[in-house]
Amino acid sequence: MDKNRKVVISGAGIAGLTTAIWLARHGFKPVVIEKSPQIRAYGYIVSLSHKSYHFARELGILKKLCDRGAGIKASCYYHKNGRPMLSLDYQRLFQGLDIVQIMRDELEMILYEEAKNLCEFRFNNSLMGISQDNDEIEFSLKDGTKDTCDVLIGADGLHSITRTLAFPESAVEKNYLGIFSSAYRLKNILGIKDRFENHMEKDRYMCVYTTGEGDLACVFIWKSENNYAPAQESRLDVLKQAYQGCPNTVQAVIEHCPVEEPIYMDPLIQIKMQSWTKGNVVLLGDAAHCLTLLSGQGASTAFWGASILAKSLINDPVDIAFKNYHREIMPVTAKIQPSTMNAAKWYIPGSNFNYLARDLAMTYLPNAFFQAYFRKKYSNA
Repeated sequence: MDKNRKVVISGAGIAGLTTAIWLARHGFKPVVIEKSPQIRAYGYIVSLSHKSYHFARELGILKKLCDRGAGIKASCYYHKNGRPMLSLDYQRLFQGLDIVQIMRDELEMILYEEAKNLCEFRFNNSLMGISQDNDEIEFSLKDGTKDTCDVLIGADGLHSITRTLAFPESAVEKNYLGIFSSAYRLKNILGIKDRFENHMEKDRYMCVYTTGEGDLACVFIWKSENNYAPAQESRLDVLKQAYQGCPNTVQAVIEHCPVEEPIYMDPLIQIKMQSWTKGNVVLLGDAAHCLTLLSGQGASTAFWGASILAKSLINDPVDIAFKNYHREIMPVTAKIQPSTMNAAKWYIPGSNFNYLARDLAMTYLPNAFFQAYFRKKYSNA
């Protein structure tokens, strides 16, 4: 694509920042629009593995990622009565695999540090309107300004405004998994170190782990038919209600939730589309194919998907670049989404039979069975 053509990226998350870096380093001058006043991400752990790991090396940021990694060395799964069911040593689990685990906000900050002097950023702003005329896209922003671009990249997440403005509702399938998630950070009240703990129940569980900074991050997953995130001021009450009668460790983490910080909370929704492009508008990451955090592969897929798209735009005309992007990414996401739905039945069993089967499997199956499962997952995306 001609480097003089203007590229606008909606969203300064993993996918948006990655695309911006690739393009800017190859002579483009991308403009990044971000609705938040600054780079901000909720603090849960993500993994960059397989293709994303190699793209990070090619981009020259792999050492920074490893240096600021989460440092987790082991994970353990606990029965609701506190009994350990399964323990995994990460050195053995990940031996020979190309993978780095890092907190999402650390990853986004590393990407922003690379991008901030290469691109124009328009923070505290968002798209309000889009219209296309041949190859030119006219768009308006929340601050009242209007502008044009040649390519518009929607990397603005699950609730993508780009997707809403550019694609008809009929082109988007939202698959609600009937599961809610919440996450926040807190002080290390449990005294654990370099460790990932999963406290499992039938219709809910909590994972808690140490970050590279020594504090704790926690993620709650529970069954819920609610399709909308509650208002920020009521989220802690919703969490407490969902976890009534929970194990003592889980209760302690909820009781020590820092009320002065925002709590992430959202339903798990898979986004499915037949095409991620319309004219010269293209969707990336969760905006295109949300895999949900339950997949464990959303960040990695967003990173290497952004790399594929950006490198294609650098080397090919827009229509060819979009075809290359679809061809590379769609088969992978088409496998991950149903796999995640199947995995959800074991993480959140619901039925007494699946609940018993899961706990028995974690207790009595050899570790090699679970090592093989996770190694296969992190070798595919």
